[in-house]
Amino acid sequence: MKLAYTVCLGALLACLLFASASAADVTLSKDRIASNDKITAKVTDLADGTHYSQKTTVVQYMEPGMPSAFGSDNITWPFVHEEDVFKMSNENTTHNQVYIGHWWPQTQGGGYEDGLWTGNSKNGKWSDSVNYADDQTGVYHTTWYSTPAKDATIVTSTFWINGTKTSGSEDFEEELSFWSVNPADVTIEWYDNNVLADTESFKLDAVEGAYFIAVPDTLKTGNKIKFTLIPASGKTVKSTWWSFDADKHLKTWNSRARNPNFFYPRWASGFQSPLVEITYKDGSTETVERTDYVNVISDRIPRTRYFDHNPN
Repeated sequence: MKLAYTVCLGALLACLLFASASAADVTLSKDRIASNDKITAKVTDLADGTHYSQKTTVVQYMEPGMPSAFGSDNITWPFVHEEDVFKMSNENTTHNQVYIGHWWPQTQGGGYEDGLWTGNSKNGKWSDSVNYADDQTGVYHTTWYSTPAKDATIVTSTFWINGTKTSGSEDFEEELSFWSVNPADVTIEWYDNNVLADTESFKLDAVEGAYFIAVPDTLKTGNKIKFTLIPASGKTVKSTWWSFDADKHLKTWNSRARNPNFFYPRWASGFQSPLVEITYKDGSTETVERTDYVNVISDRIPRTRYFDHNPN
């Protein structure tokens, strides 16, 4: 994938209000949200030509046996921006994985592109940075999954982005959602030419019970998708049973592997609703379904821009 995309990618979470860097004023609708709840960001006075900087910090308070795992959805950039520099980092981790997906707006021809960044930490720290040159708009989502360092009680993840707004509305709202398998504090700072202009923060409650992620969560038929189970805090998994589309293929597309791979058949297309039934060693059970979580793009549908990392 091209470098330009990389930048966007990490910004997902940060993007949440990244539009409001510089001298713009930003307001959040809530100071506490549940995982997968929605929060509205209102941005005003973000003028064209503004050079902005935004730093978003996610501090997870680790629960027993849990990985570092969080993500965000419906991150919308309703303005065109360019010449960005993006950096993402983790502290108190050993191995790191960041997945980001980007839907181009129909006004630019539509289509989808994604990226996956992985790496091992050095002395408990990991970072990656990218320069980004091309104009970017559209809707983003991201998933971060990392292994915490031994005995780590806190994992800190940071997104830092600098760029220039070239066109678009000065005032707008974004409705976003976030999730985390650990309780977290999220702080967003906006800078104008390296001077702090605004700060907002909110508390993010942990997902209740077990959860799972899929990478990639948008894919062509025939491509591999990897599911990763995250059991409830303090629980040990005895066995699992997966359905890769509970709505239509509950008994035919399934697996008993804990973290299965799957290849959606070539005639499949559209949203899929994966489900996992978990039996824990203490005898308790749990079922988790993520409705319309996976999006399969059929090879039978002629779409030239899907997974095109260099759109015109």
